[in-house]
Amino acid sequence: VDPPPEEEPPADTVSIYRDGWGVPHIFAETDEKAMFALGYAQAEDRLPDIFENIRVAVGRHAEMVGPDVIERDVALRMVRNAEMSETHWNEAVSDEVRALAEHFIMGIEAYMEEYPDRIPEHALDLEPWHTLAVGRAMILRWPIGTMQSKLGRREEPENPEMASNQWAVAPERTADGGAILLTDPHLTWENLAVFHEARIRGDNLALNAHFVVGSMLVGLGHNDYVGWSTTTGGPSTSDVYELKLNPDNPMEYELDGEWRTLEERTVEIGVAGQDEPLVHTIYESYWGPLLEEPDTENNVAYAGATPYMDATELLEQAYAMGVATNADELYEAMAMNQFMEQNIMFADRDGNIGYVRVGRTPIRPEGYDWRRPVPGHTTDTEWEGVHPIEDLVQIMNPEQGYMQNCNISPENMMVDSPLLPEDYPEYIYNVSWDTDNPRSRRAVEVLHANDNMTREEALALTTDVYCLLTEPWQDALREAVDAVGENHMEDPAFAEAVEMLLEWDGEFTRVSRGTPLWKHWRLKCEAEGGVDLEAIANEETLEDAEQTALLDRLAESVTEFQELHGAIDLEWGDTHIIERDGQSYPACGAQFGSGLDGANRTNTLLDVDYREDPEAPGRYVGYRGSFAISLMFFHEDGVESYTVVTWGQSSDPDSPHFIDQGRELFSNQRLKQTAFTREALQGRIESEKVLTLP
Repeated sequence: VDPPPEEEPPADTVSIYRDGWGVPHIFAETDEKAMFALGYAQAEDRLPDIFENIRVAVGRHAEMVGPDVIERDVALRMVRNAEMSETHWNEAVSDEVRALAEHFIMGIEAYMEEYPDRIPEHALDLEPWHTLAVGRAMILRWPIGTMQSKLGRREEPENPEMASNQWAVAPERTADGGAILLTDPHLTWENLAVFHEARIRGDNLALNAHFVVGSMLVGLGHNDYVGWSTTTGGPSTSDVYELKLNPDNPMEYELDGEWRTLEERTVEIGVAGQDEPLVHTIYESYWGPLLEEPDTENNVAYAGATPYMDATELLEQAYAMGVATNADELYEAMAMNQFMEQNIMFADRDGNIGYVRVGRTPIRPEGYDWRRPVPGHTTDTEWEGVHPIEDLVQIMNPEQGYMQNCNISPENMMVDSPLLPEDYPEYIYNVSWDTDNPRSRRAVEVLHANDNMTREEALALTTDVYCLLTEPWQDALREAVDAVGENHMEDPAFAEAVEMLLEWDGEFTRVSRGTPLWKHWRLKCEAEGGVDLEAIANEETLEDAEQTALLDRLAESVTEFQELHGAIDLEWGDTHIIERDGQSYPACGAQFGSGLDGANRTNTLLDVDYREDPEAPGRYVGYRGSFAISLMFFHEDGVESYTVVTWGQSSDPDSPHFIDQGRELFSNQRLKQTAFTREALQGRIESEKVLTLP
């Protein structure tokens, strides 16, 4: 296929160029035409996913998949996501966003008109406001989770399932004199978290990004000037109020000495496989909706409150970020405060690197423990507004010349971090589970030691699978063998295992030999006790009895591996795979062990979490972790980037791009260089699709 033409195409057409990985590249005279083509390309790649995400967003997912998702449908109905999105669309959406969304939807519809046989059974009538509802559904996962966590953890916080990597390096610490930025989200590989990669150029927008499917909302990426990344963590944005119910009338609750009546509304949740919809009652209070049925036995109820309920300018903020030309303009866009609680890191062509722990954070009165339900019988606990972005944890161009936040406390973002908890209100700093973790410690170790990072070193850190526990466990094993291992070493299989584990380089590559056995041994020591795991992590010598237990657990692991697999020298990719609809490839990267930041945790930077296949004991299938990686290099004349997804561009199992990036790139710890200009795309075009606008 010839490269994109430089001359003006017909006014009513726009082309989608796809590279050898199937990624769409769109060059258009206007943003509207670019969005039309993006909508078509998303439909071409992921039409069933578009409609599934819309169903999630409007609280109608159970109609498609059944009762397992009823709770999420109810939650999104509870916060009125569909109603708030549609109301904003009809009354207040900006002209720019309206035009972009309408053309995006037109592009999806154009694809469906061309290929009516590919329209899934779960399709809905499309509306432009769906693009906002889908984006808000992604955002609302965090505040809804915060409210549910505060309701359920009246004692201790729960560890979240969402994690990610991000780091930035300033020009003075890079070999080519430009800033470097990484974004590597780790989410469950389903629904809203599975982004769509595309590169678009219009008259104002130029985006090289991973988009939320079903929306033109940019999840992560960069334009010609600035890029941004996110990881889970941030201020406490939502609360739970404990209501006192009237013992004589449980539909009444006390507020400032008076009884108020709970308002009721019912929603019908259609459920696949069931003849009748589920009728659910939602109770509304002064503070917000009740998060569960009123407790009439104890005369209490719990209401959720979040300032995201009426935060509807998400797409306006995304547009402002998309057209930002430097870090200051990006910061101004983020000040609209529409994003969920996140660590946002950013960099620009001028050499700036920055960080803000964002979130739409209520200004709370003092004197209450906002980590738990607070009194709802008095307006003394009422919020006093929302904090402006200037109040949040943040830093620009740290003197260390680098920073990272792999879901950790700002105090551990760099050596001698100036971002300390005593300088902020507790609910703004908000560190509970996210103090530190192995990914963070590894990132700081490498970044702090390298004051002249090359492109190759940045790529290597992005795909790093080194386990920090390697040397401590090898030392413990070596000492135990020397001290109490004479009898164990008489077993040839045991001796082979010891030699193999001591020779291991600590890397969880697909071909790392002996790593499945090491994992089995590590988890057996953790599960059965008798070994001080913290002492090993701290490189302390174990007592004789613990050394014996350490070797006993290894001997048991060797026996079990021989019985299960017939060998002990398996490679990581022999037993750990990534699979998509029956197609699979050997995995790399590891996450296992208890806790997020304890001595028991193995968690590599390139991260994959696994579940054991119930039909194949000893076989583990990845289900969450790194997915839409983007490594960005900023120069005076532009941005160069490298990306990879864990699967492929298309959701069609018959497509050559269904799992090609995973098999050829991710499995081998490689990224692909992106083409963000016409010139860069020349010689890399696999196909061209010319679209005619209606």
